[in-house]
Amino acid sequence: MTELLAAVRERLRPQATRTGASVDRITVGDRAVLVELRTDETTLAGLAHLPPGEPPNTANRTVESLLAGVTADVGGERTTPADGNAAARSERALGTATMNALSAPLVDWRRGDPMALLSDDVGRIATVGLFTPAFRKFDDIEVRVIERERVDDVPDPAGVRVRTFTPADTASAMTGAEVVFVTGSTFIYGGIEAYLEAAPTSATVVVIGATASFLPEPLFAAGVDVVAGARVTDVAGVRTALREGACGTDLHDAGLTKVYVARENDVARESQSGLLLGERPPGGRLDSSDEAAGADGADGADGATTDEFSPTTQR
Repeated sequence: MTELLAAVRERLRPQATRTGASVDRITVGDRAVLVELRTDETTLAGLAHLPPGEPPNTANRTVESLLAGVTADVGGERTTPADGNAAARSERALGTATMNALSAPLVDWRRGDPMALLSDDVGRIATVGLFTPAFRKFDDIEVRVIERERVDDVPDPAGVRVRTFTPADTASAMTGAEVVFVTGSTFIYGGIEAYLEAAPTSATVVVIGATASFLPEPLFAAGVDVVAGARVTDVAGVRTALREGACGTDLHDAGLTKVYVARENDVARESQSGLLLGERPPGGRLDSSDEAAGADGADGADGATTDEFSPTTQR
């Protein structure tokens, strides 16, 4: 199990009880699952990456039964999506989406996409997960990609040098990285703690993707500098898009907005962060303009960047 997910769950259980949260509906798409909760005051929604396999059981679910799934045993970080434990991964996806829904009103998010805010002086980054559409935003940089399954053909945009590694070569991939991006789907497949431990202490570590849209404090305590998730700003739109098989940019166009938040103590090292974060106000938010962030999916031009659900983002 992942201790990070368990820590988030324990923080959110009182919130679920206090607000009288109950399951309103669950929508299963091809690559993502949407959990909608009804509370005493409002409706909340959370999204998470859904691994390949049989659709999860969504009948007669309670908030507690969904939350129990976040610690389902999915195997180690060396396993691939084709290995066993598919049912456990689906349970973890449902539980994580539920935590994202419960967290939605509790996090002081800022709109934007940290992958679009990489400083010009960064020469090497490491990514856990293949974020191919983001590469066109980079220039004069080496990108080291860690993927569970072998990737034979990765496009190299002009000015970008891409190298691929397996999880067994994580230490080599991380060496010298100034910024490390870790896909949120590692929470579903397992291995998040190992990747965070392997990241250089001098690097800025960003956990990114809609799956990681929960309370960030346990991640900050584990050494993460920035958590970049997504808010469901149009529940009906995202629900409909999922039912129609949408993924990638289409989900952002339908009502999924990219957001992020940073550790408050990162303000002291902001000039060395590798990201153009701007001036940070109280509460840990990143203060960058929407124009500078650019890729939150609102205009559809670059909405696929750092998208866990895009076909170009491998697992």
